[in-house]
Amino acid sequence: MVFDGLLSNLQYNLPNKPMKFILTTTIICFTLFAVNAQDKGIKFQNGLSWAQVKQKAKAEHKYIFVDCYTTWCVPCKLMATEVFPQPEVSDFFNDKFISVALQFDETKKDDANTKRWYKEVKQIEKDYKVNAYPTYLFFTPDGALVHSIVGGSDAKTFITKAKEALDPKTQLVNLKKQYADGNRSPEFLKVFIDALGRSWDSQVTEVINVYLPTQKNLLTKENLQLIARATAKSTDPGFKTLQQHSKEFDVANGPGRSRGLIGDIAFDELVLPIVRVNGTKVTNGGMYYYTGEINKNVNWDEVKAKLDAQYPQLADEIVVKSKVRYYRDLENWPKYTEQAAVYVKQYGNDNHNQVMTYANDIMLFTDDKACLRQAADWSKEVLATPDGANTSWYVNVYASLLYKLGHTDEALTVINDAITNLGDKAYGLKDTQEKMKKGGNL
Repeated sequence: MVFDGLLSNLQYNLPNKPMKFILTTTIICFTLFAVNAQDKGIKFQNGLSWAQVKQKAKAEHKYIFVDCYTTWCVPCKLMATEVFPQPEVSDFFNDKFISVALQFDETKKDDANTKRWYKEVKQIEKDYKVNAYPTYLFFTPDGALVHSIVGGSDAKTFITKAKEALDPKTQLVNLKKQYADGNRSPEFLKVFIDALGRSWDSQVTEVINVYLPTQKNLLTKENLQLIARATAKSTDPGFKTLQQHSKEFDVANGPGRSRGLIGDIAFDELVLPIVRVNGTKVTNGGMYYYTGEINKNVNWDEVKAKLDAQYPQLADEIVVKSKVRYYRDLENWPKYTEQAAVYVKQYGNDNHNQVMTYANDIMLFTDDKACLRQAADWSKEVLATPDGANTSWYVNVYASLLYKLGHTDEALTVINDAITNLGDKAYGLKDTQEKMKKGGNL
């Protein structure tokens, strides 16, 4: 099973509430996980202190591997139960590393050993900027960080990534030093970009935008994907390509992606200054949120005029999406639903993921039955499309909306059918199924 957590451009933000988890197109983190349940696979030395871990690593001439996880992270659980126990993984890690698995959230069920690590975990989180899960840190026997990886992957890929931590030529710390010392060769920059992507390091944006001007042809699939990852401003080197070659861009990155990315940039540069007072966008890992006091008297005609001047073909759609975002930030869910319905009617057929994002917001943040019913109707239509029923997240959102509306039997039927049809791609659905059966909150 592959559930790679490399840096993606799918970003999800809540109103003024930054979150610390990896959100991919197929995995949402909402289940409990206890790594101590492992009785085979990688041998984690959690009974030792950090000082003892380093002492043991020195004595055995091994590097240190630290698994940073949380109890609510599904990719963490999948790695622990499906990847770490595989013989090729455990043999490699037990031979090369002294391993420690550290829980980065705190719960009432934590045992004494987990609590014993609380202080050092907080320090590790601060020192090494651990803000997404799972994160894997690699240290020398002396405790010097040399490499990091963010996100899960299949066994073969994970071993390949871990080998990079043992090779000075591919260790992220050494690559950063070379970059700081002025190495700007395209070959080096490409290696550095790949390493930064695997560690979910925010510097990847800067390095991609240094790399792109070295390329003679920006229309290759690889370069178009890099443009998607790093273009956040109209002044970035890939923006003109994004605008002028939207068809090629969408072939490389997915239908409607160019329109969505241009819309995000237009919002940040033209709409944000109007809807928030001294508004700024704060990015943390793959997540972002906005600061600044919300303007309670937005002149939407002014917003439309500015967008018409710079993005005439996309202005109407950007205004609609901006209104949805505005009412979400105000936590006015009836108005949010009203504006989302406008988007669904006018543009929803071309962007199912956006529709389901709106439906998911409603499912998570309001108990208003009218809002929930509308979101359930949108979700049902998406699930009737070829891609809809085969996307576990879409199924989960629709079933959860039904459950919140009190239609538990119908919700369970949707979940049960999807688990049967999707097999090992039914990410998270079994956990939702169990919660529904118990009658608790999702």
